[in-house]
Amino acid sequence: MTHRQTYAQLREAFRTGDLSPVAVAESTLAHARQVDGDLNIFALLDQERAIHAARESEARWRCGKPLSDIDGMPVSIKEFAAVRGWPSRRGSMVTSEEPLGESAVFVQRIEDAGGVLIGKTRAPEFNWKGVTDSPGYGVTRNPWDRSLTPGGSSGGCAAAVTAGVVRVSMGSDAGGSVRIPAAFTGTLALKPTFGRIPLTPFPSAFHHLPHVGPIAASVSDLSSMMRVVSGPSVYDWTSMGLSDRQTDQPATGLRIGLLAAKHWSESAPAVVEGMQEAVALLREAGFRIEEIDFDVRGASAVGAFLYKQGCLSGLRALSEADLRRIDQGMIEFAHSVANASTSQILEMLQRREIHAGELSRCFDDIDVLMLPTMPVLAFEAGRNTPAGWPDEDWMSWNPFTPAFNATKNPALSFPFLPRGGSLPIGIQWVAPFAREDQLLRLAAWFEDRQPIRLAQSVAQAK
Repeated sequence: MTHRQTYAQLREAFRTGDLSPVAVAESTLAHARQVDGDLNIFALLDQERAIHAARESEARWRCGKPLSDIDGMPVSIKEFAAVRGWPSRRGSMVTSEEPLGESAVFVQRIEDAGGVLIGKTRAPEFNWKGVTDSPGYGVTRNPWDRSLTPGGSSGGCAAAVTAGVVRVSMGSDAGGSVRIPAAFTGTLALKPTFGRIPLTPFPSAFHHLPHVGPIAASVSDLSSMMRVVSGPSVYDWTSMGLSDRQTDQPATGLRIGLLAAKHWSESAPAVVEGMQEAVALLREAGFRIEEIDFDVRGASAVGAFLYKQGCLSGLRALSEADLRRIDQGMIEFAHSVANASTSQILEMLQRREIHAGELSRCFDDIDVLMLPTMPVLAFEAGRNTPAGWPDEDWMSWNPFTPAFNATKNPALSFPFLPRGGSLPIGIQWVAPFAREDQLLRLAAWFEDRQPIRLAQSVAQAK
C-alpha cells in the first residue's frame, strides 16, 4: 500500500511513473478517513487542497523537475500551526473558526517545496499537556493499542505516522511534546536546536522553550523534512542559520555518554530493560560508552516551571466566560506557579543557565548523551497520569524531556522495542548545540539493527 512506502521509495516511483502524487494523495486521504473514526487523529482533512497540490507535483515529476525531496509527499500538521486557508483552533472550542490568511514559515516552506498538506492533527487544548484529549474534541488513541494514549501534545501527529497515514507529521515541543508521543507510539521525533526551524507567530511568553519538530517513520524521511524546514527567517528573530553537516557518515566513532543509572533505574521495568539492551548493542559494536552524571531532573524542573509560566500567561488572555469552558486541568496546572515572586522566577532563570552550562561541559568528553525518553509506557487514554500515579501533575511522569527545552540542545527520541515487549519505549539522545547530525547518524545505525515495524500498528488501526 502506498502509505507504507518511504519518501525515497515514493521518489523513485514518481520518477519511473509507477506511482503518481495524485494516486498517493488519494490513497493517503482514504486511509486517513478509514482510521480516524477509531483513533480521532485529525482535526481536519482537506481533500481539495491536497489533490490540487498533488496534481501540480505530478506535472513537475513528469517533466523531471521536482522541487525537492518532499515534492508530492503527503504531510500532516499539528493543530497549533498557522496554515493559510485553515482555522487554528488549537484544540479549543473558545478559539476562532475563521480561516487564516497566512501560513507559518515552516508550513510555507513545506508547500513551496511541493509537500502535499492533507490536514491538521489533534492536540490537547492549547497544547498544555503530555496526552492528547480535549473537552471539545474527545480522546485521541494510540494505534499500538486503542485503549492507550499516544501521548502529547503532538499525539495526533504521532498517531498519524504510526497508523501509516503519513511518513512525517510536523509538531511542536515546549516540554517534550514530540518526544513523548514518539516514545509511546514507536516513532522517531526530533526536537531540533532552538532556532533551527522558525516558529511563527513567536510565543513570547514561553521563555524560549517551544520548538517546531518532525515526528517520522524513518531517519531518512525525517532528514528529508529537516532539509526543507530549517533555516533563518526575518519573521522569527530567534531563528538562526545553523550549519548543516553530513548525516550519511558512519556512527562508529561517536562517543556515547550514558546518563548514570541512578537517574532512571526506577523507571518501568520495560524501560530499564530496553536501555540495557540498547547499551549492550552499542558495546558489542565497539562504541565507547562513558557514564555521565547530569542533573536531568533538576533541569527538567526548571523547564516545567517556565512552561507553566507560559501557560499562565496564555490563560490571562482569556475572558472569564472562556475560562469556564476550557479544560479545567490546565487552569489548575498553570495556577501552581501563579504566586511565584519575581525573585523566584529570576532564580529559575539562573538555574537554567547553570544546568545549560553543566550540560555543555559534558560534551567536552562525549558526542551524544543517552537516556530514556520516558520513565513510563503508554497508559490509559483519557487520563492525565498513569493509574495509581501519586501526583496529578502530568509533568511528574515526564522528568527527562523538559531539560533539553530549557538548555535548547537538540534531542531525538528513537523507538526501541525491548525483547519480548508488547509496547515500544523511547531512547533519547541529546547532542551539543547545532549537532543534529550526530543524533541522526546514531539513529540510522540503530535503525539498521533494531527496526520498529509499524505493520503491527497499521494492522490494528484498520
